[in-house]
Amino acid sequence: MENLCDALIDEILSRLRLKSAVMCKSISKRFNTLISAPQFVNKLTLRKSSILHCSYDSPTKYNFNVALYPDEETGFSVKQLPHPMNRILAYCNGLLLLRRSKQSVLVLNPVTKRSQVIEHQQFPGEALGLAVEPISSSLQQYKVIYTYEYRKDVYRFRIFSSDTMSSKTSMTELSCIGSKFYDSALPVYSHGSLHWLRNCGDIVAFDVEKEVARIIKLPTDFPLPFSYAKSRFGELKGLLTLISTSGEEILVWILNDNKKGEWVVKTRITNVIDWEWPIRIPIFYDGEILVLHQRQRGDEGELRMYDIVADKWRKFGVVEGKMDNVQDFVPFVPSIAEIKTTTDHFYFQSSAFLHVRQSIEDFMIEEWYPRAIYANRRL
Repeated sequence: MENLCDALIDEILSRLRLKSAVMCKSISKRFNTLISAPQFVNKLTLRKSSILHCSYDSPTKYNFNVALYPDEETGFSVKQLPHPMNRILAYCNGLLLLRRSKQSVLVLNPVTKRSQVIEHQQFPGEALGLAVEPISSSLQQYKVIYTYEYRKDVYRFRIFSSDTMSSKTSMTELSCIGSKFYDSALPVYSHGSLHWLRNCGDIVAFDVEKEVARIIKLPTDFPLPFSYAKSRFGELKGLLTLISTSGEEILVWILNDNKKGEWVVKTRITNVIDWEWPIRIPIFYDGEILVLHQRQRGDEGELRMYDIVADKWRKFGVVEGKMDNVQDFVPFVPSIAEIKTTTDHFYFQSSAFLHVRQSIEDFMIEEWYPRAIYANRRL
């Protein structure tokens, strides 16, 4: 290995499973430097990016994941997770925020297995969010934000910081019409602020560093009410996005001016196929491709990918089994960066933690073969 050039070692390491790549950092200083380099980290994590799906109401706790950028040799792979998943509350930069119990939540990096349990008593109608910022290519800091209606039409924010490993209540109060947060739309972290979608048709935004809160209105022509079966709330290169699907067209809005709250239509797709599918769930969008999970009510579904430049659709997976009404579709980009914790992540034996960790490890193992789900390769 000593005689191999860095470029060749880089290519070999990038084809390893994430867990194996992290372990290789201890081989030598050279390997540690190569694996810790931002260029290598971006290359490795992009290859392992996937859509993680979790459902919670069905007795079988139906979960799967699908690779977003498969290589030419393996093609697309849709895998069922054999273990039920705890409820995903938020995702940001390779970390997951999961509901551990009514009294606590869990921040988890499933690649490095680092985790932090945060004790938290639930507030009625609250919403939680996760903000993660890289300190370096090998270390991340994070904050967990709770927002809740402190009194009628007044919201407060509570912050847990990994820097201090403690929580505080922000002095910031947001006065606005009270409304429930939309459960099926995960919060989005963008431009230093966390964003929560509300049922009344607006977004609560909270600047994590400045501790400033405001309301962002949705586009005036966005169809309400927001529905998981036809809409998506996310981000694209730091910009908030909203997606709406119908039998006639698919529209993607982006928040073009964050300060003024101005939305513009980024993508309009009129090449809509398979009109008979009543449920079209947009689950991923990166400006170049759009992924839909479409199905008949109660029947098996399929995954369709739309190439925006080529204006072409292709079917790349079939999902068997009925789905429930509480679902999360998480575009999961793994991270090999460490996080600060106060718990010993190797010996923390909570059943909730082990369940979550095993579920995510299962979809990272490339040799794991799916049983109840299959995918078409190289379509």
